[in-house]
Amino acid sequence: MAHGVIRAIAAIGMVAATAATGRSPVADRRPEAVLVGESFIAATADTRFVGYGAACLTGAPRGGKVAEATNHPLSGCHPDPAGPAPPADAAPHGYLQLTDAHVEETGAVLFDSPVPVQDGLEVTFEQWQYGGTTRTPADGISFFLTDGAERLTTPGAFGGSLGYAQKLPDDRPGAHFVPGVAGGYLGIGLDVLGDYFGDGEKRGNGCQRRSPAGTSFQPPPPGPNIVTARGPGNGVDGYCVLAATTSKKTSLGTWRSTLPGRLHGELETMPADVTPTQAETLLEPVKRIVRVAISREPNPVIAVDVDFQDGDGFRQVLRFPAPEPIPNTVRFGFAASTGPLTDVHLIRHVTVRS
Repeated sequence: MAHGVIRAIAAIGMVAATAATGRSPVADRRPEAVLVGESFIAATADTRFVGYGAACLTGAPRGGKVAEATNHPLSGCHPDPAGPAPPADAAPHGYLQLTDAHVEETGAVLFDSPVPVQDGLEVTFEQWQYGGTTRTPADGISFFLTDGAERLTTPGAFGGSLGYAQKLPDDRPGAHFVPGVAGGYLGIGLDVLGDYFGDGEKRGNGCQRRSPAGTSFQPPPPGPNIVTARGPGNGVDGYCVLAATTSKKTSLGTWRSTLPGRLHGELETMPADVTPTQAETLLEPVKRIVRVAISREPNPVIAVDVDFQDGDGFRQVLRFPAPEPIPNTVRFGFAASTGPLTDVHLIRHVTVRS
C-alpha cells in the first residue's frame, strides 16, 4: 500500500466511541438481498469457505490432526480436544470452531469470493469466546474485509494481530516480520485479551497517527474487552487503528472499555457425556451477536453493534467514517488464536446482506 494512502487513512484518527443503547442508524436502513448465508450447524458448509489451521466443523465427525499453517476444506475437528469445546458429530447442532483451548493454536476461515459493496453491506454473525484453561482468556476473534480485487488465501499475523494486522513477534530485532492480510480494508477485533488495540509488535507500522496505547509491547495488554477497528493495509504497512471502545487510561496502565457488557462468556466446563442439544443449551447464554454495517454515499460510515444477550438487544458500540475509497467488492474472513493463554472460539449463523 502506498504511504500516501496510509497517511490519508491515519488522518481519520482514533475514535473513542461510547456504547449507546438502541439500533444503529446504519442498521435502520432495511437490508436487502442475502449475498451469503451459512449457519455452520451441519457436517458440511458452503465450499467457498476455506479453513485455515485449526478451523473445523463440530457438526462433522472428528478427523485427523491438521497442520497449523495450511488451508483445507472445512471438515471435522482434530481428535484431541482441549477445554469445554462442543461435542463432535453434532449436526444439526454444530459450530464453526476456530480454536479449542489448546495452547498456541490458530484458526481462520476465508471467503475468497468477491461480494459487491456498491449498495452498502451488513454482516451479522454469532460468536463465542469462553472456556479458557488459563486464568486469563486469549486471544480474541477478528472479522475482516479485504479488497475483492485481490485473492484472499491466508490470514494476517495472529496473536495480538488477530489474523488481520502485521506483527513483529515480541518486537524482537531480527525476528520475521509477519505481514497482515493481503489487501486489507477493515479489521474488527473482538479483543478479549487486549493487544489488538495497541501498536506494539509494529502493528500499524507506517501510520502517521498511532494507537493512543502507544507502540511498546509489554504486559499488561493495553485494551482488554475492547472492540477495535483497524483500517486498510498491505504487507507490513498500514492497518491503522481507526476506532475503539475506550475512553481513558486507568491507573493500572490499561484502557477502560466502554462496552456495556463482556465479550467473554462465563462457561468453564462441559460435561464429558454432553449431547449436542445439551451443549447448545449451555452455550446459548455465552453467545454474543455482532453486526457490522457499511453505508454508502453521500457520507459512508461503518457501525458495529453487539447484542450481549442481556435482554437489551443490539447496542451500537462503534460508529466512524468508512475508509475511502471503499472497494467495489470485498472478500471476508474470521480468525482467532490462543497462545500461552487460551479460550474456545466459535462462529455461527453468518449472514451477509446488501
